[in-house]
Amino acid sequence: MTDEEFLAAFEQCTLPEKEWTHRAHVRMAWIYLRRGSLAAMLPVVRRGIQRYNATLNKHLGYHEMITRGFVILIADRIGRGAGGMSFESFCAENPDLLDNKLTALLAHYRRETLFSPAAREGFVTPDLRPLPGANF
Repeated sequence: MTDEEFLAAFEQCTLPEKEWTHRAHVRMAWIYLRRGSLAAMLPVVRRGIQRYNATLNKHLGYHEMITRGFVILIADRIGRGAGGMSFESFCAENPDLLDNKLTALLAHYRRETLFSPAAREGFVTPDLRPLPGANF
């Protein structure tokens, strides 16, 4: 599936649930962030995930800080020169972003902080090291 086909399926909420993996979340954010700035695309990513999850009746599946943190990390990697490559190349260069154990975010947050109710609902300041370029 091309990036355009993938994004269309996501936006139309026709992407099969079994394909809505962590890798798919990263791919969706990567596609959007290649089209616009972090500030412009974060709300698009957030609303898209919430809309898609609602079609699956997974209203509690959304986690604000995981979404925001990954969007920030992906934007940073694109900004460091990974924006002109294919998604497969981006994945090969950034395997930590694809780790289902969330090691990329857990380098910035203690597990207790990242999985806290406050982090599920909103921004929580990293308690291990700052997120790159995150001023909000």
